[in-house]
Amino acid sequence: MPSNPRQRFSRRDFLAASGLSLGAALLLPGCEAAVHSQAKKSGGPINKSGTLHLVQTADISPTSLLSQNNPNFSVCRTVFNTLTEYDHKTLRPQPSLATSWQVKDGGKTYVLTLRDDVTYHTGRPFGPDDVVSVIGLLKQEATVSQMKHVAAICDASKTGTNEVTLKFSEAVNNVFDLFEMMIMVDKESYSDLLTGAKFIGTGPFTMNSYQPGTGFTLAKNPHYWKSGHPYLDGVQMTVVTQSSSAVAALKSGQAQLALDLAPLDAAALRSTPGFNLVLSDAYDAVYYIGQNVTVQPLDNPQVRQAIAWAIDRDRVLNQVLGQIGYTSSLPWARSSPAYDADKAGAYSYNLSKAKSLLAGSGARGASVNLYYNAGFAPNGQIAEIVQYGLSQAGLTVQPKPTQAADFLTLLSGKGIPGLFVNVHGFGQLHPATLVKGAFPFNAAGNAERFTSSAYTKVADQMWTATDESAAKTAYGTVNDLLLSQQFVTDLVVSAHTYAISTKLQGLAWTMFDYLDLDAAAFAA
Repeated sequence: MPSNPRQRFSRRDFLAASGLSLGAALLLPGCEAAVHSQAKKSGGPINKSGTLHLVQTADISPTSLLSQNNPNFSVCRTVFNTLTEYDHKTLRPQPSLATSWQVKDGGKTYVLTLRDDVTYHTGRPFGPDDVVSVIGLLKQEATVSQMKHVAAICDASKTGTNEVTLKFSEAVNNVFDLFEMMIMVDKESYSDLLTGAKFIGTGPFTMNSYQPGTGFTLAKNPHYWKSGHPYLDGVQMTVVTQSSSAVAALKSGQAQLALDLAPLDAAALRSTPGFNLVLSDAYDAVYYIGQNVTVQPLDNPQVRQAIAWAIDRDRVLNQVLGQIGYTSSLPWARSSPAYDADKAGAYSYNLSKAKSLLAGSGARGASVNLYYNAGFAPNGQIAEIVQYGLSQAGLTVQPKPTQAADFLTLLSGKGIPGLFVNVHGFGQLHPATLVKGAFPFNAAGNAERFTSSAYTKVADQMWTATDESAAKTAYGTVNDLLLSQQFVTDLVVSAHTYAISTKLQGLAWTMFDYLDLDAAAFAA
């Protein structure tokens, strides 16, 4: 079973990185952000030219670029930049568009010094007003973002030629998650970005053309602020809806990179000569069952617990996900300070316990609907395993295959009326980001319609904790609550994958899995 390659980091590391430890100011010199890179495993001369052809099974979504949305991973860091980027080994923020920062007022004020040599693709200089603009966009009601909760309590203002000051109504400890995820879109063309007409950023590549449903072409930005980068002349992304077709494109040489293949297809490439399967070290693709607590019999916690006991997680890991990841009853990556190895194994496949709980709750024989995105094969396969286990335990399951657009509309709108198979992220960085922002877990309003004053309280405690002891206590409390309430039934903590030709070197990504091609190149 693969393990997370990154070293464990402590809550003290997080507090230090967020500038909340002892109220001290944090200053970092300007340098290139340290990111995890496949290049570190490669050697030999490279060609500083050429076009990278990549395939992915879903099109990008311009309207959701300010949130974390998997199909956008190919454009967020190739066309745009963020203020900071986490070092993958220490999880300390490193400079990007912000060269240094000071944290004041016990963590309520962040003063950022910005680079003075960055321009948007139109030639307009990047500056403090752009940061203020993006914070304002995140606050808008129409904007969907998992970091909206952080932006909502922030007052941003320009305080110098290359300085922006962010004042928060209270000290919170996941501000650098915001800086890592918040791409610096161009305020002058944002309305055109939403329609897919213009993609103007500060990143290593400019958008040459975008055809919805088909793909996009990128060209090298000759004025990129990282001198000598990128190496590639351009990038061609093609939408290939079937994972098997994406594999065929790789094997035929038509593509050199495939993002997030179906797990079994990805696993098969491990032993295919000429290709590498690279796993993201973030381990933030967590497969889960959502349980709408307003729908009978899911309104009973005992029934939700019974469902957690009736699912064979090992079968999901082995038969659907190709052993990419590890089973867990909690949403955290092993590197997270909220991860608890004992509690992560709280639920396993135990039909006797499932049957007992269903009998005790009077729910044996009850009918439940099971929704899943019919366009994503792994979710359908997981749904079959879930249906079998629940049927064996004593529930009648009605499968509800749903088209992707309809599934997302239900998930983000009126809610899915039953059980649903899905994938969530945000278990790899600050734990507060998951319970305050991730759609299945947001204490202020989640996809399962679960509400609890105790949950709201502990989520706030996790968000505002300023010492390691208080944070640890809050993590223990929230883990116990998640395990007992089971409005989210986590199954497997997995990883996003990059299937690549061995000719491709220098592949990198951020801790939110945004594709970083600054140093990507082909072997000479």
